[in-house]
Amino acid sequence: MPSFCLHCNNQEYIIFQYMKKRNVALPDWDLSDLYSSIDDPKIDAALATALKRAGMFEKNYRGKIDDKSDSKQILKAVTEYERILVESNKPGCYAYLEYSVDSVNPRNAALLQKTKKKSIEINQRILFFELALINLSEQKLKHLISDPELKNYKHFLQKILKQKPHRLTEAEEKIFNDKYLTSGSALNRLFDEELAEQKYEFKKKGKIVLLNESEILDYLHSPDGQERKLAAQSFTKGIKSISRRLTFVTNMLAEDKSISDKYFKYTRPEDSRHLDNETTKETVDTMINVVVKNYSLVQEYYQLKKKILKLKNIYDYDRYAPLSVSKKKYDYSEAKDIILDAFESFSPKFAHLANDFFEKKWIHAKPEKNKRSGAYCMYVSPELHPYVFLNYNYSIDDIETLAHELGHGVHASLARKQTYLNFDWPLTVAETASVFGEMILFDHLKEKLPDRERFSLLLRRIESTFATVFRQTAMFLFERDLHEARKNGEMTSETISALWRKRQAEMFGRSVALTPDYDLWWSYIPHFKHTPFYVYAYAFGELLSLSLYAKYKKEGKSFVSKYITLLKNGGLKSPDDLLEPFKIKLSDPEFWMGGVEIIRSLVVEAEKIYSSRLH
Repeated sequence: MPSFCLHCNNQEYIIFQYMKKRNVALPDWDLSDLYSSIDDPKIDAALATALKRAGMFEKNYRGKIDDKSDSKQILKAVTEYERILVESNKPGCYAYLEYSVDSVNPRNAALLQKTKKKSIEINQRILFFELALINLSEQKLKHLISDPELKNYKHFLQKILKQKPHRLTEAEEKIFNDKYLTSGSALNRLFDEELAEQKYEFKKKGKIVLLNESEILDYLHSPDGQERKLAAQSFTKGIKSISRRLTFVTNMLAEDKSISDKYFKYTRPEDSRHLDNETTKETVDTMINVVVKNYSLVQEYYQLKKKILKLKNIYDYDRYAPLSVSKKKYDYSEAKDIILDAFESFSPKFAHLANDFFEKKWIHAKPEKNKRSGAYCMYVSPELHPYVFLNYNYSIDDIETLAHELGHGVHASLARKQTYLNFDWPLTVAETASVFGEMILFDHLKEKLPDRERFSLLLRRIESTFATVFRQTAMFLFERDLHEARKNGEMTSETISALWRKRQAEMFGRSVALTPDYDLWWSYIPHFKHTPFYVYAYAFGELLSLSLYAKYKKEGKSFVSKYITLLKNGGLKSPDDLLEPFKIKLSDPEFWMGGVEIIRSLVVEAEKIYSSRLH
């Protein structure tokens, strides 16, 4: 709950007018390709149809999938199974899109809960099928994997084979699915609604305004040090007012995961994520170790930033202080032109697909009072199209965020030739296209901006890369610590905060002074709740993208067709197979070090430019 009620506070008018001025030219999305409204009867009809098909599927195939089944029977069953997944997915996607824009609206929350419940009911009817495939003999599964008739589903069957040790009986898995609505799903919903409803007081031009999360955090990019400090204090005050509930949610989700891991036979808390990402602990640890060994690069950079800003100390709220006094704001139309021009320089196909998002209203960019923070791209299904969600506040950082999400969108658009079971790819590969989009934008802007702004852009690129590689690595290690500590019982907010501070301090060393307020900033990060151990995929994807981008700069246009093929393949192949044309070995420490060296070259370039200005 918020620290005060907007409906009972005369500051409501101030925030409404403040946001109204800023939102005039920002787009809402058009979801009519999905449904006309949350009251559209087609939503219930689609769920009913999917449930009916699931019942027929169960009648036709339960008890009939075994080692004697031939490839034609398996192909027919998988195709029908895939069709049911497509039909049942659409209502849930629509409900989440509406909920994201106004997560306080009880009707949106009710629709989201209803679609989740119906989706689980449908999945319960067809759950037997994957388990039947898993219970095939290893010899039979390998035979099906190599059968040309099932070529389109080869990777799907390979994943089934890898899941064998981690699946339960049908009755046991049904219990877990049913309980999810009132355990993990309910806790995540509580977390989302708490933060969406929370408002933060901030003094602007002599008036107190109430800001949402994305707006208050935007002030951490202010050129005014006092504004940054006050914004950080306001944000801490806000999350502290709900910290008891946020701590409770964190504890319960960690325990919930521990219970699931025990029954699904995962040794470590992150093992299920590695399986989903089709990677190994050894590969991830190799990457993490390389990044940690280069924390000194972070410290070196912030020492440089301290000199540039002429500050005695850099505090946690100064990390994103702009290095240019420019207060330029970018209209949404400018952001569109900049991104499309950048994408065009890489590939006209990229620009064309990205333009569809603007022209066909597939983007929600307008901040709203009850809109959730952050940004994402919703893929939906190959038969439809993706949607992009963000909070646009007119800064160049927002342009980078938009380019990032459009990278995801272009990836999904290119992969629409795949069928639904191949229209999903591991997080480690998913971040590749988004980071690549950022790099294309960065190079494009470097050529267009004057020297002073170009230097500022370089520093922002470094900071963005640090946030993606080094910060996410520290966050991954924090998650490991958190789940390990939870084994000893429920944790206090102070205990979790100490774990957070330890890992952040390791990364920053003495280059950034961490205030006591910063200790609580773990509590608002959604990844720890919604998708445990997701965060290392950002570092993985960033370093992989830097390597691929270096190959693009070296090979030029001959690289483009290979890269587009990679994206078109979607989830048709494993990450290792997708990357085979690029001769990349993810298990090699030197590969990851190559990505870090590219980051180092950016820092060295910044230091040289700064030194040249002193002489």
